[in-house]
Amino acid sequence: MQLTHLAKAAGGYYPIGRSGLFHGGIHFDAGTAGTLDQSSVRCLADGEVVAYRIDTHAPTTRYFIGELTIDKPFSRNFVLVRHRLQPPRIIGSADIPPSLTFYSLYMHLQDWAKYEQNDAIERPGFWPASPTLRVPQTAKDVRPGPLEQRGLNVRHQPTQGKIIDLLPRGALVTVSGSGAYRKLENRLGPAVLITADGALAGYIAVKLLRPVRDNEYRITSSEPAVNVRAGPSLTSKVLLELPTGSVVTVSGEGDFRKLERVNQYVHFASLQSEFAPLATDRVVVLDQPVPIQAGASIGHIGEYQSMGADRPEEKLHLEVFTGDDVDLFLDASRDWAKRLPAKERTWLKLVKGTPVVPHEEWVTAARLQAASDASPRSAADLLVPKSLLDGLPAEGKIHVPATDYRKARNWYRLDGLLHDADHNLLDGWVCEEVDATPWVSPWSWEGYEVIFDYSTPRHEMASFFSAVGRFNEGQRERFRPLAEKSNQGPMKSRLNAILDRNGDDKITAEEVQAALQLPALAQSISQMVLRKESEWFHQTQKWDALDELLGHSGSTPHWNWQAEKQRIEQISWWSEVAEKVGLPSWGRPYHFHPIGLIGAFTQRSCACKRDITLDEMRVVISEQQIINGLFQKSSFPEVKNIEAESFLIALNQAMDRYRIDTCLDKALFLSNLAVESDAFNTTTEYKNRDNSIPVHWNSYRGGSDYHGRGLIQLTHIDNYHAYFSSEQVSIATSVEAVASNVRFITGSAGWFWRKGSAWGDLSKYSKNNDLIKVIIGVNGGFNHAYEREEYALALIDKLKVSSCPVHGGGHYRKYKLSESSLRDSTVGSGIWKRYFGESDEIFKR
Repeated sequence: MQLTHLAKAAGGYYPIGRSGLFHGGIHFDAGTAGTLDQSSVRCLADGEVVAYRIDTHAPTTRYFIGELTIDKPFSRNFVLVRHRLQPPRIIGSADIPPSLTFYSLYMHLQDWAKYEQNDAIERPGFWPASPTLRVPQTAKDVRPGPLEQRGLNVRHQPTQGKIIDLLPRGALVTVSGSGAYRKLENRLGPAVLITADGALAGYIAVKLLRPVRDNEYRITSSEPAVNVRAGPSLTSKVLLELPTGSVVTVSGEGDFRKLERVNQYVHFASLQSEFAPLATDRVVVLDQPVPIQAGASIGHIGEYQSMGADRPEEKLHLEVFTGDDVDLFLDASRDWAKRLPAKERTWLKLVKGTPVVPHEEWVTAARLQAASDASPRSAADLLVPKSLLDGLPAEGKIHVPATDYRKARNWYRLDGLLHDADHNLLDGWVCEEVDATPWVSPWSWEGYEVIFDYSTPRHEMASFFSAVGRFNEGQRERFRPLAEKSNQGPMKSRLNAILDRNGDDKITAEEVQAALQLPALAQSISQMVLRKESEWFHQTQKWDALDELLGHSGSTPHWNWQAEKQRIEQISWWSEVAEKVGLPSWGRPYHFHPIGLIGAFTQRSCACKRDITLDEMRVVISEQQIINGLFQKSSFPEVKNIEAESFLIALNQAMDRYRIDTCLDKALFLSNLAVESDAFNTTTEYKNRDNSIPVHWNSYRGGSDYHGRGLIQLTHIDNYHAYFSSEQVSIATSVEAVASNVRFITGSAGWFWRKGSAWGDLSKYSKNNDLIKVIIGVNGGFNHAYEREEYALALIDKLKVSSCPVHGGGHYRKYKLSESSLRDSTVGSGIWKRYFGESDEIFKR
């Protein structure tokens, strides 16, 4: 999302709303709906839910419209999430980075009644889960037939189970047990056997039953399936064939026994939990906060009808604030940023006055340089993220190498980002002079300013009425001191410096909206950190102070204003929540622009085009390894017990060299390395327990000396030679270097991933989330496939693939052969069957 998208909102700008009052958040409404996906509300960043409210139905406010009274709804539902912002640690230093605790508020959310009326609506995961689960509307298993049904397959046993039924989408189920497949408890058997009164029909020959426990029996037969008949005889109609190995409960005596239950199993991860709030119609402050990830569901936008609105509108108010001392944090963060490596400087600073050279056909660096002095100049500073520059097409970048007389230069074509003194957007080329044009770290908080503003709603409304001509001459003079208190205050003074072009010292929401259309001005506004009293902190006297301005008195009551004040009180929550979650009780936090704050750090949200962190590696290495070192089973002293942080530097460098650079590619890459290296305990293929050479080593091309080494167990003489050539070292380099030199240990894995597999470039498959094809490409089979899958799903979660701009739309769950490109390979499908038979999924062997 871009800051400029917010200019399309109908109201609710930061930091001034259409009423002229301070507005600590931003709105998403009908104006932004055409540009942004507002189908649901998602969490801004990793954190923990600390409080929420959800009413069954929205309360209403009764307003007077002419001679009529009309009840207008207003959602006061909210979710409050607590987060922690902290710069990355410095490798090799024990110093703890500074941190800031901040909160995100999601206001005006959907009522509980809407969820009860429509079970297809996704429910927030921080609500407690009930024992009942639901087959999701996205379930893709198919029951063939004239009326093709979709849902979730039911199997006859928890491993290598055959399909015996299909649960339709929306079906409610309860399950028991553990593992990938769990036992259905609220279904007696396949739907085809269920009678009109809910009982189970069918008989089965007693000779086919072997006791298991109590009245449970396992079906045994030399045939793959046995008949279930309508009556207790061989001549009765066959209702169904049950696979051999099914476990059933029966009753009765004789040669045929009456079926009472058929044990059935479903894939647990494919079921959708049924979540419900702890309570409705009141504020809930959680004794135990619930962790939530960036991109996870917060809820859905609710309805809010303002006093002057003809109908309710869907509107979300999003706000970010902190009770910590921001000045202290920014100072400490800026000091920390000076110690960070250069790669953490991910924003290119284009200072005010940067030439923007108009684009011409047949553009060259020389022509751009010649036209630079005469080109339009930018009228404001702008920080441009490295991710944007990296994402420019090849024709939008020109690199000029350094010479003995000048530094290297990079030209970037940037359209519609910079503007001139007349607020016209500029299209064209800008120049980065390498080592001269500044790159800054987000942790240096370039351009940010903390502003303490003590103007009240009374001051702000007087300023607004004066600016828009609501006062007559007498009122203007009478309320001038109040208006000037706001106009000359720190907040308005800063806004004046950013955007008041006409010099009238009057700032309105319309001017803020216009400024938001210019990226550089929108960025400047987003860098304002405001210490202001929260609108959710209710004090009666604060709002009563507006009575005179709005013409309300005991003798001339303003009934709608009285109604509005009641609404303000009803929607406030600060006093009930603040102290319990770590916010100041006096209601004066520091406000940040939500997108400005989060946008500065989203480059770290998923793992694309950045280093993997030690915390992320905890998915595949243990705390003991972090303390004592990696490769504890290695026979090479160069790497035995190597520090995890030191090794991670080499691993990140190898991923850079071989362009394993997307979050999903890294997740699947690391999941396979973890298995091939025995959880980063070895860099060589293990010998036999008696230290003898395994027989299969002799079958490697080149002989046993070319057995597996490195993180991915590089084998065969031709692979060793090809890898050494890629590193530009002699093919006569000792093969032991692939097990003892960290560059080669990591690099051999990167080379094999991109160039060495018999199945081709594995990044091609991993970017399509085809783990099954990747596993056979690494292993040649499916040894430890279950563990590879577990690692992959955990890494996908940890690397925040779901929040990735490229891969965020994927559905990450257990992998199926039917969804893999391997299904089209006769050889590959044959290898799959040797491991998993007819199963469509990986299971633990």
